[in-house]
Amino acid sequence: MTYSVRHQVFVSSTFTDLKEERAEVIQALWELDCIPTGMEAFVASNESQWAVIKRVIDECDYYVLIIGGRYGTVTPEGVSYTEKEYRYAKSIGLPVLAFVHGAPDEIPVGKTELDSHQRERLEAFRDDVMKSHPIRTWSTAAELGGLVSRSLIREVRVNPRPGWIRNDGSSPIALLEQINSLTQENQELRTAAAVDDESDDSLESGLDKIVLQGDWKKYAVGQGYVTERWSAAATWDDLFRDLGPALINEATDRKCGDIVVRFHGFAEPPDGKLGSNVELDQESLNEVLIQFRALGLIQPGVRKRGVNDRNSYWAITPKGDKHLVSLLARRKTAATQHAPGA
Repeated sequence: MTYSVRHQVFVSSTFTDLKEERAEVIQALWELDCIPTGMEAFVASNESQWAVIKRVIDECDYYVLIIGGRYGTVTPEGVSYTEKEYRYAKSIGLPVLAFVHGAPDEIPVGKTELDSHQRERLEAFRDDVMKSHPIRTWSTAAELGGLVSRSLIREVRVNPRPGWIRNDGSSPIALLEQINSLTQENQELRTAAAVDDESDDSLESGLDKIVLQGDWKKYAVGQGYVTERWSAAATWDDLFRDLGPALINEATDRKCGDIVVRFHGFAEPPDGKLGSNVELDQESLNEVLIQFRALGLIQPGVRKRGVNDRNSYWAITPKGDKHLVSLLARRKTAATQHAPGA
């Protein structure tokens, strides 16, 4: 039996000047039974724009980059969203198919950068891409659609990716789900059989403290946004009170990081002002997760996921659940215990 695999493709470019080109590319991808995605798919949410973009790119199989005559909206880091998307896709090993306008001097003025600094950034970005990848040049929207179609067909053949397979009960997904279920059951049995009372008194825990570190940005007059370091001390029990509830139904590394970074509130703000764009060092997050795993409070997640879900998950253990209840359960006060009817 054969199974139809549909690949998800992220289309990255500036938007207002390349609407027609993007429409041609997206139509070409639909005709190849691919799933095109990009800024058209972004909707309002409580997450930051970049967090949403990263998650969408993480779910894709291929990345299509289109460079025309504009550099685009610049992020707080000083690069355009298009360039930032490209660098992120490249950093996670996503196959990149790049398409550059073959005659940038002939692009209408209304679709080019008028600011000299932006033009310099665009030229540097275009040169960097052209040095890093085989480049296909285009001059019209229709030509671009055909180039993307042929290039993607070849890329899928020489560099196959997992894609998406419809789970109709007869596909390999059903078998994978059964394997995941058995794996989870096996892990639960192993955990239940473990001796929870075993402990290593040499490990930090409870009211012992860890110093968390990371970066945050502040606005300085005449300098714009500048990055500063922050550090904050928290007890292991403080961390587990916040992190534990999220692990009951399992949580990704990213979610764990979002929770732990909240402890930057214990730090002294730069120049007495609140910081923004707060980030936690990966080393600090790793230290927290490894320590809780060493204490037997968390374990790698075992619940079944979609085949394209490449995230790492963490789950609370029975020992961790017991410890979390002891930290969060509300107890009666002395007055309540002795009150009539209590």
